[in-house]
Amino acid sequence: MDAQEDQALQGLFDSNIPPSSQQYSIAQAAIESFNQALTAVNEHIADRESQLAATVKQPLGDLEHQLVELQARKKVIEEKKQKYMDVISTRRGIPDEIVEAFIEEAYSPSPLSLNGAPPFLPFMLVSRAWYNIVCGITRFWAALYLDLRSTSEEADIRRVVEKATRWYSHAGSTPLSLSLSLSSSNPNNHIFIDYLHSIANNFGTLDFKIVLATSSDVALLRQVFQDPDSKGITFPIMKKLHLAIRSKRNTRREIQLSDIFTHPYEQFQALEDFAMHSNGTFAKFDVPWDALTTLRLGPFSVVRKYQGMTYCSILESCRNLRSLHVGIEPQGGTDARVFIRKLPPDGTKVTLPHLTQLSVEHGFLCDLACATLFESLVLPSLQSLSWKYVGEEDDMLWDFSNTFPEMIARSNTSNTIKSISIGWQDALSDNMETLVGLFRQAPGLEVLELSGNKIDTGLMEILPGALKELTLQLKLDTARVAFARYLEDNAPQRVHVHVVESQGRQ
Repeated sequence: MDAQEDQALQGLFDSNIPPSSQQYSIAQAAIESFNQALTAVNEHIADRESQLAATVKQPLGDLEHQLVELQARKKVIEEKKQKYMDVISTRRGIPDEIVEAFIEEAYSPSPLSLNGAPPFLPFMLVSRAWYNIVCGITRFWAALYLDLRSTSEEADIRRVVEKATRWYSHAGSTPLSLSLSLSSSNPNNHIFIDYLHSIANNFGTLDFKIVLATSSDVALLRQVFQDPDSKGITFPIMKKLHLAIRSKRNTRREIQLSDIFTHPYEQFQALEDFAMHSNGTFAKFDVPWDALTTLRLGPFSVVRKYQGMTYCSILESCRNLRSLHVGIEPQGGTDARVFIRKLPPDGTKVTLPHLTQLSVEHGFLCDLACATLFESLVLPSLQSLSWKYVGEEDDMLWDFSNTFPEMIARSNTSNTIKSISIGWQDALSDNMETLVGLFRQAPGLEVLELSGNKIDTGLMEILPGALKELTLQLKLDTARVAFARYLEDNAPQRVHVHVVESQGRQ
């Protein structure tokens, strides 16, 4: 292959551009030339190997040296041939945009640890062109998961910072996402926190987890969101902030987030999605509640005696919510209703005019609290509702059959609710009255998911007529007769039924 012809293909070697007909011919001619060269080299190698096998006298140095040289020459020819094979590869007919879309479809990115190879590495190894394409998919490189609770050496922390810097460098202008776990026992947290502050302007998502083992852990939480001068760190483009704060039993204390989010409307100007849960106690605090469209609230307890903060007092400030998840768990024997609203209730309702999705999960002995929540809400735009018992005990105590359907009736959403998911464990079969009232208030229901330990055989008789998809996550032994009657061979199936033997989807 002469230099002039090689130059004609130079622009193709490091790209995904398909060759012209002339370039294709040049590449084919080069490949044929390499094939001829390989044939000759292979013949020489076979000849030298035969001579070595037949020679019993020493020395064999010249033959062995010749064989090594021939094998090295063969490797060089094969590498050059591969370059030209790549030029005429059929993949070059696929535009980069299609390759990129294929890779993105094949890989669903989530925050990745810096340990080990990234899951999209196989795509990067296809070719140099694909390597460059993957490096250019910025959202792959915009998310990281870092657990630094067991990384305490200064050198190790600095290496993490260096790796994170290189990783994020591929993200371009894409907002960064970080899932971070820290421990106050680490004396070198400040190294990573300083790095976090240096890129605060680029964060779109921060998921922060901390375990309060000592009182100093609260100081660590403050260090993340404040600089050494106690000025709040600003995250100007952050849309999502999730906090998970757990306290060891002997160190539980009231958490004053108001001391940490000192100027929340300046610190989180773009915040839309906020989550907080803890087994500890929160005093009243502020974030830009009115700007939120998504909120995951609880489980946690609140200090009412001094600050008057409850779930409902928070929701009263969240007028623009579209999606709400509420978690309710028992806290130290306290009546969980006090977390929901002031007692005794004064009849005041909380209206969330734009909320379309409501999800509620509650633990053992939180049934009254759950009922109090439903009694307190007016949701005129509600379309999807999920209600699940997640306690470890099998018994869900529930005797408030009107609370659920009454919320729908009060909200005047009978014709807008299209999806309901219910997980009641043993209580499912004992609450047919609740289901009857619920289905009566949601005649336009199209998607229904029920999970529990058993089912009443009368379920099929009360399903809404508009239902299109039914998922049952339970054992079927007590419902086989009803299913046989409902799914007659000669009758059209009006509902797509899924049956899963499990305790329900999380």
